[in-house]
Amino acid sequence: MARMVRQYVPKRWSEFVALLSLSTTLFLFLQTRDLSYQLSAERLRHTGPGESAEGEAFTGEATGASRGIHRELNTAQEEVDYGKLDPMELNNTRKAKKDILFFNRVPKVGSQTTMELLKSLSIKNKFHYHKDRTQKVETIKLTMSEEKKLSQLVNTFRPPSVYVKHVCFSNFSKFDLDMPIYVNMVRDPVERVISWYYYVRAPWYFVERKRAFPDLPLPNPNWLRKVGQ
Repeated sequence: MARMVRQYVPKRWSEFVALLSLSTTLFLFLQTRDLSYQLSAERLRHTGPGESAEGEAFTGEATGASRGIHRELNTAQEEVDYGKLDPMELNNTRKAKKDILFFNRVPKVGSQTTMELLKSLSIKNKFHYHKDRTQKVETIKLTMSEEKKLSQLVNTFRPPSVYVKHVCFSNFSKFDLDMPIYVNMVRDPVERVISWYYYVRAPWYFVERKRAFPDLPLPNPNWLRKVGQ
């Protein structure tokens, strides 16, 4: 019977490897800390007050104090930049030359509820309601020719009107057409993706899609069972 031979690593060699690993970790930590201090000092230097009389970067407690000054300067700068904004100048609705509302809705931000609200209000307040037809595959990012075609379509609506479509922003002025009044909503991005995850697996969603496009294949059951996992 063959004898199994075990090879042992000398104790001194193991200690050397451990010491080398510890030294490398400590070296990387110190280098990272120094680089962080240098970066902070460089940022402060470019803002003005972050540089000492001798031109040396602050470290330790001085660095912490400088960071506090830096934050205060940023806050003051924001007040200078945004404190004198005129809401009337930022209001693009009053600049609109046509009473056409374009709801280029983002998926899963409550857009269907808003769409139904607009539809009901159109009857009550006597304005025209237009909605893009259901498509097998929606094109969100348009080419220049598609953007021009969309701009021309919306421009044909008789004011007051509202148009609803899943699409990116289009600049009508590029085609010498009047800009509509854009309106949209946003949502927490993580919550929006979670909502979409369950929405595309809802049974009624496939019933609607199958009615509109009978040739669409049914989804894989394993894909549907991902719900709740």
